[in-house]
Amino acid sequence: MFPDVLRENFALLIPMLALAIPIVAIVAHYVSKSSRERQRHETMRQLIQAGQPVPPGWLADEDEDEITRRAASRELANPNRSLTPGIINLSVGLGLMGMFTLMRPGSWLWGIGLVPFCLGLGFIVLWAIERKQHMPPRPPVA
Repeated sequence: MFPDVLRENFALLIPMLALAIPIVAIVAHYVSKSSRERQRHETMRQLIQAGQPVPPGWLADEDEDEITRRAASRELANPNRSLTPGIINLSVGLGLMGMFTLMRPGSWLWGIGLVPFCLGLGFIVLWAIERKQHMPPRPPVA
């Protein structure tokens, strides 16, 4: 009886597993974050009981500071950060369009390649806009 039930519902196991994986990852992230916060607060309690000063960085909201720091370092690190995914998506889109056109000429399947192609165009437009915004002003020609 049990093998029949498993055989009948096997097709449902794959999507259920696919949906469970991100849920487990999210729960694990929050459990880890909660554990870290609990340890930090316990350390602060011990410092206060011992009469030691609490480091000022522990009292501030570190998540917002960390997000701001990461964004600033990412912006300084790579001015072409939108160009790379743009070119990759353009290439993947063109490749998919070519592959589906060769597989079934006259079919609509080549349109699947338009999704990454348009994403790539969007990234390249974003890169061009960011590049113009971050360019230093040119000195006037005398």
